[in-house]
Amino acid sequence: MSDQSAVTAPGPKRARAVDGKPSRPATAEQAEGKLRGRIGVLELTLTVLAFSAPMVVVTGPTPFVIIFGGVGAPLAFVLAMVVLLFFTVGCTAMSRYLPNPGAFYAYITAGLGKMTGLGSSFLALFVYLAFAVSTYAFFGVVAKGLVEGVLHGPVLAWYVYALAGIAATGVLGYFRIDLSAKVLSAVMACEVLLVGAFDAKILWTGGADGRSLTPFAWNSLTSGSVGLAMLFAVMCFVGFEATAVFRDETKDPQRTVPRATYLSVATIGVFYVIAAWCLILAYGTDRAPAEAKANFVTMFSSAAHSYLGAWASDAVTVLVVTSAFAALLAGQNILARYCHSLGVDRALPSGLGRVHPRHGSPYVSSITVTAVMLIATVITAFSVSDLAGAYGSLAGAAAFGVMVLMFLTNLAVVFYFRKQRHITGVSAWHRLIAPLLSGVGLGAVLWLSLTNFTTMTGGSTASAVALQVVIWAVFLGGVALAALYRVKRRDVYARIGRQQAE
Repeated sequence: MSDQSAVTAPGPKRARAVDGKPSRPATAEQAEGKLRGRIGVLELTLTVLAFSAPMVVVTGPTPFVIIFGGVGAPLAFVLAMVVLLFFTVGCTAMSRYLPNPGAFYAYITAGLGKMTGLGSSFLALFVYLAFAVSTYAFFGVVAKGLVEGVLHGPVLAWYVYALAGIAATGVLGYFRIDLSAKVLSAVMACEVLLVGAFDAKILWTGGADGRSLTPFAWNSLTSGSVGLAMLFAVMCFVGFEATAVFRDETKDPQRTVPRATYLSVATIGVFYVIAAWCLILAYGTDRAPAEAKANFVTMFSSAAHSYLGAWASDAVTVLVVTSAFAALLAGQNILARYCHSLGVDRALPSGLGRVHPRHGSPYVSSITVTAVMLIATVITAFSVSDLAGAYGSLAGAAAFGVMVLMFLTNLAVVFYFRKQRHITGVSAWHRLIAPLLSGVGLGAVLWLSLTNFTTMTGGSTASAVALQVVIWAVFLGGVALAALYRVKRRDVYARIGRQQAE
């Protein structure tokens, strides 16, 4: 069942002029609410990896992996990469049969049903909103530090920079995805070049005690807290799973999305493994864990200063700011596309499903996301005094939400292929074995995140309980809304996830 009229771009067959230039006639794709773009494998990979904010991860969460995993931290990243590659096997196999850019929303609906699917879509919205709100606060603080401390500029409140970031991401998110992809690719290239230069210097000189392979020994990891090290390592990969939300905007979805997903996990995994290894070598295997505990905030920048020179520590400061901005832009694009999918399906107001007649972007959804971020930032500016605490709490809660969604997606893959027995040519490895292996790994990480939720969020037990209540309330709210649609609005219920009516 379809309902195309709800998402048709407004106006007559020939759209109004845009920016003084005549727009192309409305197409069938516009009428169907289908987004347009021409990004390839590399651009899509860099677009989703930007959400992971590699420079922020190297300077922030990586020292935490070292704190919990000791010198075995690189091995924790290896294990996380393997689990997520198993996860990717099932997802990419399923994506070939779902021409729907809904990502988690589409996968979980197809495998576990419309109620669980809509609940998961609401949880996904919460997850990316929480990441965005926390990162805007982080961006404002680090941008303020850059302007005042490095550039010796004027003293301004953090929220001034945050509001400027909202304006910039709002403008870029309005246009075709190709523009955002180019910006994100440039930022990612700078991050990789600096961390790559640091890694090369350490491997060339041998660091403090030589090129030791001790960090890759199993007993190096087991001597620490393996569970918590794995937990924080998996958190560092968040973002790669969003490749499917850009499905309609790629050159060849059937090839581009699977390739970009595999490439994202492998690239960011190798990047983190080598960066963690070299950071440990920079201080020496005997001293690195103690340094991480004592100076985790400056651990990487101090090492970069020592091995590359004073310019490198300033460059780190600049790139942390640009990395945070890239994560915000990637998050803006992901959120807009989730809202767009829900608008097309009428699960949220249908206006969110509108496509710009010229740029092929989800412009209404993007504007809506920008407005929400503006309101959230203003509220944060007047109500939150501990920005660092708020950042940690929201980011930790969002990471937990992503793990829930990944675990449900694993189940969805297995159930989907069991229900779709007419599908042939999908091996047991893709439809069952790899999803079960990743399910075991992600299930263990999910349990660890639940039992160590206070550590993940960095707040009090009371705040951890409150966040858990919010997370599950959002999920159950989506389930309840789907149940209501099933009784009161069966036409909307039938559209959820763009699946056939149950």
